[in-house]
Amino acid sequence: MKALRILIPLLLLIAVFVFFGVLPRIRNTQELKAAVSEEKNRDPIVNAVPLKHSSDTTGLTLPGQIQPFRQTPLYARTQGFLRRWYVDIGAKVKQGQLLATIDAPELDQDIARAKADQQLAQVNLDRLQSVQLPGAIARQDIDTRKSAVTVAQANLGRLEALKNLQQIRAPFSGIITSRTAENGTIVSPGVGQPLFTLSEVGSLRVFVDVPQTYYQYMKIGMPATVVIPELKNQAFKGTVMHTSGALRSDSRTLLAEVVIPNPKQGLPSGLYSLVKFDMISAQAPVLIPANALQITAEGPRVVVVDAGQRVHFVPITLGRDYGTTLEAVNGLTGQELVVTNPNDRLRDGQKVRFRKAAAGKTIAQR
Repeated sequence: MKALRILIPLLLLIAVFVFFGVLPRIRNTQELKAAVSEEKNRDPIVNAVPLKHSSDTTGLTLPGQIQPFRQTPLYARTQGFLRRWYVDIGAKVKQGQLLATIDAPELDQDIARAKADQQLAQVNLDRLQSVQLPGAIARQDIDTRKSAVTVAQANLGRLEALKNLQQIRAPFSGIITSRTAENGTIVSPGVGQPLFTLSEVGSLRVFVDVPQTYYQYMKIGMPATVVIPELKNQAFKGTVMHTSGALRSDSRTLLAEVVIPNPKQGLPSGLYSLVKFDMISAQAPVLIPANALQITAEGPRVVVVDAGQRVHFVPITLGRDYGTTLEAVNGLTGQELVVTNPNDRLRDGQKVRFRKAAAGKTIAQR
């Protein structure tokens, strides 16, 4: 009986310990295991943001050479010596204005002789045509005399045209930018240096070599800004008027011509300039967040979430790096949702859940 009295309290103590100590632990362990199993079977939570296209303009600055809108060297067109020049460098001239005169004494004698020949040919023709006797003059003789008159008139006209070329006149309005003419100098047509160089500077041409990377963006009519460093970076608005249409094989550049107005003619030609273009891209690249990029052995890729909230790995081609965002030039359309900070446990085709706080975020457009 004494042993029984000791055993019963001991059993009661053990039962209390099991009920209040062991059973709750077992129950908690089972609940934890169930929670872990449930969490493993739940869809992972991801942050996803919609994409945007980058801005459709690309800034480009290139060196340019300013040239006159038109520039023409003026040569003598007849043999002789320069009697007098009337304008010097820097002179503003009008179209048709007399610039210099040439003396050609031999030409005056040739003209006098040509007039005499023309008169003689006409007299001979009139003498034959005055004969009234039928059959006395052959038709061939009359034709020969008519031809002689025509030849004499043509020769006289040629010499008189050369006489008119003794006056050198401006073919258009502009500025004389060079002069080599001196009084008394013997001149010949197209020989030696030009007597004058005439430049039209009411508008100016700026020639730019566009690299191969940007040639496809160069369009006729696109705006450009010409900046002159020596004029405290003064800017002039211009327009692309022409391109060469072909790249140079040695430099792989496209020659483009920008025209800028110069109504007051205060801007001289020959200046170095900087030409800024806002090039319009026909297919603007897609911007992705920098933290959405995955670099793998197969190349760069992003994780895209489809309409069924399943993820897919999409390989992309990277463009320019803007720090917080990157350009994807291939692989994306710009309509996708991409996962930011994707973890390594994601699998292609796996269903995911969105974190509500991040689902509405967008990428700021450049």
